[in-house]
Amino acid sequence: MKFNLENIVRKNIWNLQPYSSARSEFNLYGNGKKELTLLDANENPKGDLNRYPDPLQSSIKEELAKQKNIATSQIFVGNGSDEAIDLLYRIFCEPGKDSVITCPPTYGMYEVSAAINNIEVVQIDLSKSFELDLDGIMNSPAFGTSKLLWICSPNNPTGNALLKADLKHDWEAQNYTRGGMMDMPFAPEFEAEMLENQRQLDRLFGAFNGIIVVDEAYQDFTENRSFINRLEDYPNLVVLQTMSKAHGLAGARVGFAFASTEIIELFNRTKPPYNVNELSQKAVLARLLQFDQTQNDIQEIITNRDVLAEHLKSFDFIKEVYPSEANFLLAQVENATEVYNYLRDNEVIIRNRSSQIADTLRFTVGTRKECEEVIQALSAFKKN
Repeated sequence: MKFNLENIVRKNIWNLQPYSSARSEFNLYGNGKKELTLLDANENPKGDLNRYPDPLQSSIKEELAKQKNIATSQIFVGNGSDEAIDLLYRIFCEPGKDSVITCPPTYGMYEVSAAINNIEVVQIDLSKSFELDLDGIMNSPAFGTSKLLWICSPNNPTGNALLKADLKHDWEAQNYTRGGMMDMPFAPEFEAEMLENQRQLDRLFGAFNGIIVVDEAYQDFTENRSFINRLEDYPNLVVLQTMSKAHGLAGARVGFAFASTEIIELFNRTKPPYNVNELSQKAVLARLLQFDQTQNDIQEIITNRDVLAEHLKSFDFIKEVYPSEANFLLAQVENATEVYNYLRDNEVIIRNRSSQIADTLRFTVGTRKECEEVIQALSAFKKN
């Protein structure tokens, strides 16, 4: 099936003439910026934040393009990933008519944003081992008519990767980082797994006549390759990432969408003109330039994740700690709500996920000191 973008975009959006802001008409930003006398936007001539921000976040996109090895025209910068999620509904889904597919348990904003936009949600549950049910998705009647398919990978709240972009790259990266030879031959069983993974990706993306959204909010904490590297292969792919997790800028509220130039043009056409404020743009650019520091922070969190997991497994009332490729751990806990309430009353705040998965608690991985505080509080609970 040949993917046709125009066929799935709302007609009013396809024909929309976007608002032309004063700051979008001149080259004021990024590497080619010019110094001009600005008397076009009715701004106060004085003050530190008197000018409207760059409506297309040029400096951020230039740095991201270098780091991700893609074109700036393939990048959307939004007010958190939540803006990108909402825009996907606004661009592709007719209120009261269209549907989308989610794979629960997963990030709740997909469903909330669908409700806000009056879009039906069809749920294809993960398996008992939290794996993506590809056959269930593709055999669902909704697969042929839904406009969006949401896949959070690594998934929240389960922590595991649901979809892998390139097993060959992942294998080479793991062997290289663990001291192996890059030209080490594949084991036969792995080669079969690699070929099957590629076959399933081609089958899924090729058969779905809508947008497949891979939400990679936790991508920095996994060894798996980002789906950004598959944008040229799949024209109906949109990848979401964020500055809120690995980069430590949750308060700045900045997220990204990566897709074809044609899809990103639709994002830019539909968004408000000044959707990311100047303070957040400066904070994001500064953090992106601190690449080595971010990598050190990520490694520290991964190390703390492993330490916290081992300690959690030592408590007899914690029945299982699920493998995680994110910056949190999901645990099956006996009397989960009682444990949650005890920790809350002792000023340790975690997330009770029992409404999604029975008797589960989610522990964000913090500093080593914060991890120790969790362990101490759980030890005190055990003694009660």
